[in-house]
Amino acid sequence: MTSSCRTGTTTQGTVPLYYEDWGRVEDPAIVLIMGLSGQLIVWPDVLVQGLAQAGWRVIRFDNRDIGLSGKISFRPRVPLNRAMLTATLGFPVEAPYTLHDMALDTLNLINELNLNKAHIVGISMGGMISQILCSQHPDRIASLSLLMTSPLSRGLTTPPSPSMLWTMVSGGFGGRRPKGLERPRPEDVARFLDQLNGSGYRTDFDRLVEAAGRSLQRSYHPSGVARQMLAVLATGDISALTGTIRVPTQIIHGRDDPLISWKAGKRLAELIPGSRLHLVEGLGHSLPLSFMPELQNMILELATEAQGRK
Repeated sequence: MTSSCRTGTTTQGTVPLYYEDWGRVEDPAIVLIMGLSGQLIVWPDVLVQGLAQAGWRVIRFDNRDIGLSGKISFRPRVPLNRAMLTATLGFPVEAPYTLHDMALDTLNLINELNLNKAHIVGISMGGMISQILCSQHPDRIASLSLLMTSPLSRGLTTPPSPSMLWTMVSGGFGGRRPKGLERPRPEDVARFLDQLNGSGYRTDFDRLVEAAGRSLQRSYHPSGVARQMLAVLATGDISALTGTIRVPTQIIHGRDDPLISWKAGKRLAELIPGSRLHLVEGLGHSLPLSFMPELQNMILELATEAQGRK
C-alpha cells in the first residue's frame, strides 16, 4: 500500500519551499526537517510512507537554498574555510541568513498547510532549526524528536571538525568536481557518505551510489550548501533557547556519529527538562534502512503519547 502524496511550493515568506505532503489531511501532522546539504528525498520513502500508513500526515520539504526550493543570491566576502575559523575563534560570521530565518521558513510552511500544531522531527542542522522553532513558537509544536543534532554550545566537540565540514561543502558534499565535469560523480559522493556510516547500521556502497545519483540528478547547488553552512556558523550557540523547550521531547543520537558527537545529544538532554535520550549503539550520522523500523517506532511512540492517543 502506498500513501497518497501531494506536492506544492509555499507562497508565504520570502523564500518558496518545495514540499511533499503524504497521508490524509485530517490526520495529525509530522513535519520532517532535513539537515545541511540534504534534499527532502534523504528522508527514506519507507519511513515517510510507514508513518503515513500508521495514520499520520507527513510533510517533508527542501530547505531554502537546496533541492527544488528557492535559492539566495549572495557571494561571501571571505572563503568558507576562513569563516569556519572565524566562528571557532568566537567572532561573528557574515551570512545572508541564519537558522532563525530557516525556522521561520518552517513556520511559514506550517501556516501554509493550515496546521494548528505539528510534531517536529529534525535531523542534524534540521534539529538545530527545530530547537529554535520550538523555543520561539511552542504553541505550534506538539512534540519534538531531535536526531543527531546539537545546541551548538561552546566546549562541546561540536560543531563538527572543519575538515569534515569542508569535505561536505566543497564541490557539493562529495569532494571537488573532477576537472571537466559539471558535478561530482555519484561514486565520489558515495565515498563521503560511506564515512558517515556507523559500525552497526550501514548502507552498502551500491545503494549509496544510487542515492547520490538520484540527489545529483534532482538538484546540484553547492553554493547553497555553503550558504547553509554559513547560516549554522552565523547562528552560533542556541543552548539558551534550547533550555526553554517544554514540549514532549526525545533526543536520538548514534554512538558512532563522526559528524556530531553523541555528547551533543547528551547535552541536549541536560538542557531540555523531561526529555528522553536514546543513544544508539552502532549508529552513525545517516538514515540507513536497517534503522528505519526502530526510528519509526520512536517517532510514533512520542507523537502518539503527546497526541493523547490510546
